[in-house]
Amino acid sequence: MSSQHVCKNCGSSFAGKFCPECGEKVYTNDHSFKHLIEEVLHFFTHLEGTFFNSIKAMLSKPGKISEDFCNGVRKKYFKPLSFFLMLVILYLLFPVFEGLNMRLHYYKENRLFGAYATEQIEKVKEEKHFTNEQLEEVFLHKGEKTSKFLLFIIIPFLAAISFVVGFKKRKFYFDHFIFSAELISFFILFGFLILPLILILTQLIGFQVFHSDDSMVIFVYSILIIYVAISSKRFFHFTRFFSLIYALIFAASLWYFLEYGYKFILFSIAIHLI
Repeated sequence: MSSQHVCKNCGSSFAGKFCPECGEKVYTNDHSFKHLIEEVLHFFTHLEGTFFNSIKAMLSKPGKISEDFCNGVRKKYFKPLSFFLMLVILYLLFPVFEGLNMRLHYYKENRLFGAYATEQIEKVKEEKHFTNEQLEEVFLHKGEKTSKFLLFIIIPFLAAISFVVGFKKRKFYFDHFIFSAELISFFILFGFLILPLILILTQLIGFQVFHSDDSMVIFVYSILIIYVAISSKRFFHFTRFFSLIYALIFAASLWYFLEYGYKFILFSIAIHLI
């Protein structure tokens, strides 16, 4: 017969290795170096299993992670938000592309808030006595990390768009939030991690894939539209036609939000941090 334990987290009495009320594991009071190594190995083997299971499922079965997670199958994958944050960390560690942290002249050329950006830039230059080059360098540094962590704000916005479009199939905002997290995770994984690696390898052999930034953006969004169409068909059980409509709305919403909402917020934060 298993010995009884009192959970140090919630105070419940139970038998076995885990508390049935809160899931807390029995504390062994083992502070040995061997136990430390065991904990480290457990972390990495668990990470390897769930993290790479998530990548495999994401690339081979679009929408499967969200479908399983929202239907209660959650152990074999990274939680969608945790997976998203892990990709953002990888993006922080290996920033091949400047990505969404644009240089100052791009903000001045923005059709929606270009005039405001120009006004703020001239104001900071006058107050700080910066040259154009000095301000450019400081701004890029201030916005570099902020731009990546701000990616999180994209998910609730796109979840709201998804909620409106797919309400008849999934009536809970939670489901749309999880699904949007998977789609944005793919966007980061492909657009900012896999594609840069491919471009580096092709450059090493002297082959240029894209001749302009615009052609690369079109390619990335084309892949995203295909991915979202396949994912939404699995997750919502849409028809092929409506899956394509959903994908076009999702990709267009993402582009407009990044171009005008996200970049405005990023610019406002970065320029005021100088």
